[in-house]
Amino acid sequence: MSIVALIETKVKESNVKKVQNKFGSVWRWETNYSHSPRRRIWLGWKHTVVTLHVTCATEQLIHACVVDKKGDFSSAFTIVYGLHLVDTRRPLWASLAQLHQRVVGPWVIMGDFNSTLLSGDRHNGSHVTQAETKDFEDCLDHTGLTELKSCGHYFAWSNKGKGDRRISSRIDRALGNVEWHTKFTDAVVDYVNPGLSDHSPLVMTCSSSSVGGGRPFKFFDYMAEHDKFLDSVKKGWEMNCHGTLMFKLWSRLKQVKQELKALHHQEFARIEERIYKVREGLKEVQSQLATDHLDVDLHEAEKNLERQNKNIIDLLYDGSGRKLEKFDDIKAGISSFYKELIGTAASSLTSIDVQMVRKGKQLSADNAEGLVRPITNDEIDAAVKGIEVNKASGLDGFNCLFFLKAWDVIKDDMYDAEKGII
Repeated sequence: MSIVALIETKVKESNVKKVQNKFGSVWRWETNYSHSPRRRIWLGWKHTVVTLHVTCATEQLIHACVVDKKGDFSSAFTIVYGLHLVDTRRPLWASLAQLHQRVVGPWVIMGDFNSTLLSGDRHNGSHVTQAETKDFEDCLDHTGLTELKSCGHYFAWSNKGKGDRRISSRIDRALGNVEWHTKFTDAVVDYVNPGLSDHSPLVMTCSSSSVGGGRPFKFFDYMAEHDKFLDSVKKGWEMNCHGTLMFKLWSRLKQVKQELKALHHQEFARIEERIYKVREGLKEVQSQLATDHLDVDLHEAEKNLERQNKNIIDLLYDGSGRKLEKFDDIKAGISSFYKELIGTAASSLTSIDVQMVRKGKQLSADNAEGLVRPITNDEIDAAVKGIEVNKASGLDGFNCLFFLKAWDVIKDDMYDAEKGII
């Protein structure tokens, strides 16, 4: 550990130095005692490893700039402890919005927000309501913060009640801005066992080293909004190929992947430099405009920058709860999981009990006839365009948004589905 944040310490101010000295001289400390009568937040760092400078402190957060001594890591870091009521938490959201205007470069926020974000963030107890989550959602929309990759426990807090009286929730989180997700793609947060606490500690690891191996193709939603998207799809789809209908489909999609990779490399590569240029341009425009707070075009350009995250698994727990961190162990763990999921070959299969089936509900003759009638092109159109964009399509690397956006280009060939493609 190079940096540690402790929340809800409840150490009296007269005992602070006495307790901090027990950690040893290698640790330096900052607190928010001057802003919080309840002594909520401690921020500690090893001064021989990193340089940390606190730039802002309030009742609910401490914000600092962190640089390691080797020069490999530089980021803004905010530790949060949200108050317990919706009204008393609102200054926290306002503070994060203000920091968003000031932070340049990577920014990571960790801590206890004391607020759920999603409907499934609480088990037992009262249902999560929109009134609880609205301020948090609005803050994330305004700042562009998104959650870091995580593993371990999902629920970070529990009241440690017994049986049905045990309430668990996810109120502790780690968030990062676009620059963080772009630069530190291997960062992962482990929600470990709570021990004597009612909270699970969040342990974030971030290494500059990366494991080998190629990255599979993945279609990112921003490609579908690009002006050259349909041209790239047409170019890949028009390739001449011979064989079965399924082979033609596979070959064309493979060529479309190559065209989309070229589009990504041409339009979205070197993203850090582009973000820096946009920010510098925004500063210049703002200095020239005395009446406008923000240039709309530049702001939109900044928001639309590619938010890519490498598809790497850095940490994994197997079925027995053992933590896998080495690349070979992770590969073996994934392979073992799917082998167990698929199962083993049986020496014989039990036939269907026809008499038992006939005792159950059966389709009428008209319904049975409807299942085997020919599928029309209009039905295919309606089915494809009716799929939610966040659903997986089943074809490697492509999501449903790709097919929704590209359907008019490829549908004439896809209608051969009636003959056996889909």
